[in-house]
Amino acid sequence: MQLETFGTTTSDQQHRAVRRHPRFFLSAPVTARKSLNAGSQVARGITVDISLGGLSAVLCGPPPVGERVSVRLKLMNTAFETPAIVRHSSPARTGLEFLSLSAESRRRIERCIRRSLLYPLPKEAEV
Repeated sequence: MQLETFGTTTSDQQHRAVRRHPRFFLSAPVTARKSLNAGSQVARGITVDISLGGLSAVLCGPPPVGERVSVRLKLMNTAFETPAIVRHSSPARTGLEFLSLSAESRRRIERCIRRSLLYPLPKEAEV
């Protein structure tokens, strides 16, 4: 049996996400809360990695792509909360982009990175 492969006009490079911020390993408890008229819906989980632009996490009952949520994360023994939007979601991982990261939250993430508590992901893993 002969199989043929058909090429496409788009290259793999065109499908790769361009990252504005490097990602770093982080394993910390996280919650993503969606406000509803009759209360709120909370998805709890653990982070996989973080950057100044957002994070990815394994969440129980993740919100759908495009949903705006409030993300609560504890770094350096201090919790902070920031608005985010769900950029991708699968049973294995959910990607959240920070929308209005406060100056203090940004400094906290930067301090963690500088203190080498977090380790950069290998370049080939940044897809």
